[in-house]
Amino acid sequence: MDNTLRLFISGIEESYNEIPNSEITIGDDLTIRLHTTEDCSQLEPKKIEKAVISVCTSGYCRVKVNLQEYELESPMLITLMPGQIIEPMETSANFQAYTIALSKRFLDMINIPGWQQKYLSMYNNPATPLNEEQLTATRFFFGILYRAAANSSNPFRLQVIENLIRVFYYGGISCNETPATHTAYKNSMVERFLELVHEHYRTERMIGFYADRIYVTPKYLSKVVKEHTGRSAGEWIESHVILDARAMLQSSDMTIQQIAASLNFPNQSFFGKYFKRATGLSPKEYRRTGGK
Repeated sequence: MDNTLRLFISGIEESYNEIPNSEITIGDDLTIRLHTTEDCSQLEPKKIEKAVISVCTSGYCRVKVNLQEYELESPMLITLMPGQIIEPMETSANFQAYTIALSKRFLDMINIPGWQQKYLSMYNNPATPLNEEQLTATRFFFGILYRAAANSSNPFRLQVIENLIRVFYYGGISCNETPATHTAYKNSMVERFLELVHEHYRTERMIGFYADRIYVTPKYLSKVVKEHTGRSAGEWIESHVILDARAMLQSSDMTIQQIAASLNFPNQSFFGKYFKRATGLSPKEYRRTGGK
């Protein structure tokens, strides 16, 4: 390769690897920002409403995702799905992570084939270690995406971003294996069930509601969900309800009666029994002890 061309390419790579620290937001669809130790000082659990793609470039962070603890050490890619509850526990002084937050509307607009089929694996396995080559490529992607998002004068800015995310998906997130048709059908059923639970768990806790919308019997749905996730359909519904209740008990000023109403329980007493059966503590005890 000609030295002039090599220096030119090297200069481009160096430029795009330098990601600015300022935040970029495009409506409610996309946010790109740098998270540091200071940003993680808020230790209360929070339910996220968007898909989050984050690359930890330095330091480490202990975090709970859906009350399960993970230790994230650079370099690492973290992928979170809407509805998950995240709680930072501890961060090193040099912690740094670049983050993209995408609305569900924007994800649907991108319409990546197989995106929903990745829901379950990303829901259960949010952290992926990166080697140095992958980290360099991911930083380069973030740099390009940041500059595309910052170019507000480009009338095709969103289309550029859509296609960059498709490139990132096909180059890093997607799986090259193609499952058998029957297995793919069952997996898509599970993912559709989980998507429906995320949308309706506050008002619908009966398996039949979800089975009707997937056009299968409750018994068959429960069997398939158990086979593919290790949890029954009822346990998935309950876990969403309890996670939300725990987050509100720990991080909000809502009364227990207000929390019960927000989760569509007929009264505080019914909610208390449901919560204690699942956690071993009453809502009042859980709030007082922080679940310990």
